[in-house]
Amino acid sequence: MFIRRLIPDITAGLTVSFAAISLGAAFGVMSGRGAFAGMISAAVIPIVTSLFGGTRIQASGPTAPMTAISALTIAFAYDQFPVKDLAEQFITLVFIINALILIIGGFAQISRLISLVPNVIILGFMNGIGVLIWYDQLIKVLALKGNQPMQGGVLLNLALALSTFLMIYLINKLVRQIPLRPSIRSLISGVLFSILIITVLIQVFKIQVEGVQLGTTSASFNEFFGMIANYWPAEIIRGEYIMMALPFSIQLALLAYLDSLLTALVMDKMTHEKSNLNKELIAQGLGNGLAAVVQGIPGAQATIRSVLLIKEGAQSRIAGVLLGFFALISLLLLKDWLALVPAAVFIGVLWKAGLDVSDKEFPKLYLANRWYTSPERNVQLALIVFTTLITVLVDLNIAVLSGTALFYIGKFFWEKVTDVEHDFQNVTTQKEALAEG
Repeated sequence: MFIRRLIPDITAGLTVSFAAISLGAAFGVMSGRGAFAGMISAAVIPIVTSLFGGTRIQASGPTAPMTAISALTIAFAYDQFPVKDLAEQFITLVFIINALILIIGGFAQISRLISLVPNVIILGFMNGIGVLIWYDQLIKVLALKGNQPMQGGVLLNLALALSTFLMIYLINKLVRQIPLRPSIRSLISGVLFSILIITVLIQVFKIQVEGVQLGTTSASFNEFFGMIANYWPAEIIRGEYIMMALPFSIQLALLAYLDSLLTALVMDKMTHEKSNLNKELIAQGLGNGLAAVVQGIPGAQATIRSVLLIKEGAQSRIAGVLLGFFALISLLLLKDWLALVPAAVFIGVLWKAGLDVSDKEFPKLYLANRWYTSPERNVQLALIVFTTLITVLVDLNIAVLSGTALFYIGKFFWEKVTDVEHDFQNVTTQKEALAEG
């Protein structure tokens, strides 16, 4: 019985680990600290946060907003410190202080502030994330905005991405229709099988396309532990350097706070559970602290990977732990095999995740229930659209802060500014009851 319950966690963790390790490598390169830094963080952070975090099913690791600030930190460090060891020590110091701020914030119970964010703003945030995922991947596969075409050409890689995207839905639909025992059905993951099928076909027919670029790692454990010792901030733990590090650490902590807790609220909406948000902050701090020690980059709870875990049938915290474990195994042992996977396959996987994370219930009910005749519902739609647009065009943090401020200002001056329901299923049930009555 235990093994049967564990199987969905194994398949979900294994499936999402492929995306985690490849995204980790990309974020590592983007940060300027190297692909290895991103990959080691993609492995160790989810293990820590899944074990100790306040969200039962989640996937944490490097994220785009956190990596952007990390890149600024790293560029500043190398500009200020001509000696590489000192620059790396400063970077480690910034990341450790960031971790301490999150841990202290969790114990101080500052997570309660996130409850002030209205549900209507969260829906806009979810939609914005979905749009950004699709936009970023389209830019990559179509070689727009200065991106070089992927090996194999635009048309071939676009076909691979679309084939993966459609195959995921096809496999999931077939699995639902074919009479299979639940224990067998749980083994068949649309994402994982799509990755395997496309990769096998590419290798069998020897089609030349761009593979997943994982970068380089340390040559040996001795070299790795030597790097940890050299980059530990022993020489710069002084007041002047701590004050220099604080602005970067605070920016990272704010981003981790918003990224992690907003994603936790998204997960709560999908699972109908309630996260312990203070516990989540403490765990994110612990994960980022460990990542800093092993020369990684900081992260947060990642919306894409968390949604993928749920969609792939994860049942417990073990899924997130296994995600990190499989990512670590991939980092250490399977680098050459992972390089066989076409990069375009993950574009298709991310398109699926972008569609999944977007809110579809509100627009469906808006049309089905003729909510466009209601001023309250029209205001809600306007706030959702506003938050979505600011998320896409400006910044996630600005979108959440400005959208929340706009909501409360509007609520103060106009009674028709109201929040949306926590669960749209209740709205549907109420509508059916009225129709029957």
